[in-house]
Amino acid sequence: MKKLRDGLRLPNAPAAMRARLSFDPAEKTWTCPTCGVIPPITFAGGWYARRPCRCEEAAREAHELARLRAEVVQARAALTYTWLGHAWAEQGLAAKTFATFDRERQTKAFDQAQRFAKQPQGTLAFFGSFGTGKTHLLAAIANAQIERGRVCRFASVVSLFDALQERLQQGGDYHALLRQAITTPLLLLDDVDKLKPSEFREETLYKLLNGRSVSGLPLALSSNNPPEALARWIGEAGRSRLMHGLIPVPMQGPDFRLEREL
Repeated sequence: MKKLRDGLRLPNAPAAMRARLSFDPAEKTWTCPTCGVIPPITFAGGWYARRPCRCEEAAREAHELARLRAEVVQARAALTYTWLGHAWAEQGLAAKTFATFDRERQTKAFDQAQRFAKQPQGTLAFFGSFGTGKTHLLAAIANAQIERGRVCRFASVVSLFDALQERLQQGGDYHALLRQAITTPLLLLDDVDKLKPSEFREETLYKLLNGRSVSGLPLALSSNNPPEALARWIGEAGRSRLMHGLIPVPMQGPDFRLEREL
């Protein structure tokens, strides 16, 4: 600051600064409709500069806070969809919100998803035919959590096991990913019945479901098969955990993906 003031003592201030300075205090005095007359800032050497009023300072602070909040939301969204690794990032899901979902296509599912997003409890299970909006509603729940400053993790089961398999092949700690899935405040699992069943997948999904059940942590998932028919993929013990606090939400209707191609 001292260096700046010393510079302003010079008769010839830098051109970029000169445009904002004046030797006449009246030129830098102005009136705010709310704050009244705002006197100028006085610098050594007889220079004057326009002083912002409280309204402008508040607006500037609000703008900066909004920018910082937006950055935090973006960072939280990135973490929600890339926690398995950028190779398995769920592209485009951050844009799938309740506002971008056509409620008339799935009224009951939409309303149930919004209720769950406000207060996640138990296990919300969307199930039904392809292209009915199950993934969209899962992402809408996740994005509502992000906007409220809450932590959650989203993953398709296919991506989850791809990431686990890569860590196993590379000798990495795949348990770290599993612990994230078990301990996150809200987990959203898409396409639970997409992969072919295997002993490893059944055992892993049981650990996940059991861990969250024991901790009383909420879960939202999607599948083509109804929850009572998922034992083939998650085992009988896994299905038992899944049924505790279950909120089944059937979703039937035309495949919107096919409609878009017509």
